[in-house]
Amino acid sequence: MDSTLRRARALAWIAIPFAVALVTLVGRASEANATTAGFLYLIAVLALATWGGWAVGAVASVAAMLCFNFFFFLPHGTLTIADPANWVALFSFLVASAVASRLVATARRQADEAQRRRREVEILYEERERLLTEAAHLEAVRESDTLKTSLLRAVSHDLRTPLTAMRLEIESLDWQLVDRPEALASLRALSLEQARLARRIDNLLSLARLEAGLARPHPEDVPPSSLFRAAQEGLSLILARRPVEVRVEPRCPDLWVDPSLALEIVVNLLENAARAAPADQPLELAAAADPAMPGWVRVEVRDRGPGVPAGVRRLFQSSPELRRPEGGSGDSVAGGLGLRIATSFAEANGGTLALLDRPGGGTVARLDLPAAPEPEEVEA
Repeated sequence: MDSTLRRARALAWIAIPFAVALVTLVGRASEANATTAGFLYLIAVLALATWGGWAVGAVASVAAMLCFNFFFFLPHGTLTIADPANWVALFSFLVASAVASRLVATARRQADEAQRRRREVEILYEERERLLTEAAHLEAVRESDTLKTSLLRAVSHDLRTPLTAMRLEIESLDWQLVDRPEALASLRALSLEQARLARRIDNLLSLARLEAGLARPHPEDVPPSSLFRAAQEGLSLILARRPVEVRVEPRCPDLWVDPSLALEIVVNLLENAARAAPADQPLELAAAADPAMPGWVRVEVRDRGPGVPAGVRRLFQSSPELRRPEGGSGDSVAGGLGLRIATSFAEANGGTLALLDRPGGGTVARLDLPAAPEPEEVEA
């Protein structure tokens, strides 16, 4: 029983003496006969029973009967009944008021129950409509993801074939142009772009599989130094003539990430840094325990380029640490697609990516990634 219903019934109990007294005063003031007074008392009893329930109606019936006898049956002012016929009238009134109050209370309870059930049906109907809408939306999203994955798979297959042919032709021409340095330099630049495009296609397919739920990260211990070394090896042609400084804090914990996804994150960030910074400026790879969040590792790729490009800044949310891109074409700015891929891969590993302007000029790409759990000590 809720507080509103309890309050209403409490007020109904309080109203019994006032309602009976009011009917008595009206009846006496209007010099109503016993029949009229009986009807007035019956109306009051029914009203109280409707308000407070059968128990209130029963008590009101007894109170009304006593007042009916005391004020309207001879001799007035006593509970004595002089005419035996009045016993029948008084008893009939009591029975009629009690039964009527019980019927009214039952009808009221049934009406309240019907109202409650109606509200429950309305709520269930609304919930059903909401669930159907969500189910339709989820089905549409699932179909969209399936279509996107299928489309990307088909596109990547169609693109891989000419890219593979290009790589084979480039390797063949590389042997033929040994004595032509200028042509060989152009060919190797073309080889770099071919490798970059092939990696982008692989990244996009992996991203589509993650977003469609067809693949999930498999985290394991990854030492930052091993991650940096693998990233440098993957970009050996781009970094061949550029110094790269690696700084891993001695007590830096291992990362708890999917190795392939983490490698692609660092490769994308390192490639963007190499393309943005002057060739004579070193790139920096750093890893340390996250000072702000225990149990996390902070990985940074630093360069001395022009800073965060305005186009990239617009693609990210406007905050001191530019985290998730809001949308737009990744190719509309330098490195936009690589940053979008890196951001999504970081989130898939439970981490975040931020871009900051580096003091003294340049950009800091900051990754906050979970640290590997410490091994449990084995008791001797």
